[in-house]
Amino acid sequence: MITGFNTDIKHNEKVYHVQTEDKGVGNPYIESLVYVGGEILASKKTSYAEQLKTGVDDKWIGGLMEQQHRTMIAAIKRGRFDQPAEPTKTGNVRTPAPATLAQDSAAAAILEPEAAADEDKTLDQVIIDYLAHEAESEHLELTLLNETDFFSGAVIEMRVAARKSLSQAPIPAAAIEVKVISTVEPPRVIYRGKTAADGTATIRCNIPIFREGTAAVIISAQSAIGNDEVKQLVKRKK
Repeated sequence: MITGFNTDIKHNEKVYHVQTEDKGVGNPYIESLVYVGGEILASKKTSYAEQLKTGVDDKWIGGLMEQQHRTMIAAIKRGRFDQPAEPTKTGNVRTPAPATLAQDSAAAAILEPEAAADEDKTLDQVIIDYLAHEAESEHLELTLLNETDFFSGAVIEMRVAARKSLSQAPIPAAAIEVKVISTVEPPRVIYRGKTAADGTATIRCNIPIFREGTAAVIISAQSAIGNDEVKQLVKRKK
């Protein structure tokens, strides 16, 4: 089970607390709860049971958690929960502690350096504003669908998926490129292709042999709504 997200956000004189957690592979779904004054105002659950059958890693699950957390924050800022509502009835609910910057470390990691220069806002508020802005913008997300060992000199086969960040709709014809970078050689492109109608692509390519230095594989995708990339370290067989 992956560490969750906790964020406090003030909107229209109310403080909303958004909590997003992964329930673990034994109970595979992501749950987000919106609290006001210790009462649950709304909840959202997303199952990844089907994706688990084809194989997903912690990075993929973490990305799904972050996306759902951002979406809930954006919904608050758009006024989705402005009207009075009956609190969600539930038993044995743990009232979350106020969020701290340390708890929301994943959000802090993606904060743009320029944002911290805004002296009129706290750092927490800058992070919240950044996440909400990102959540409201549909963009490309690239996911590695299978676990692959990236060994020096090996032939690898992997499947990737390009999806829209909010709707999770597939992105066909996204340009896929696989590039190898290292500390001892110039960058080298080892694959180019496009995603199919379902937004996926099967990639088969050769990783060059590296006997010294450090190398990494960068899988990138580009489309009309943006680009994304996944990085993997190249290992040397012992």
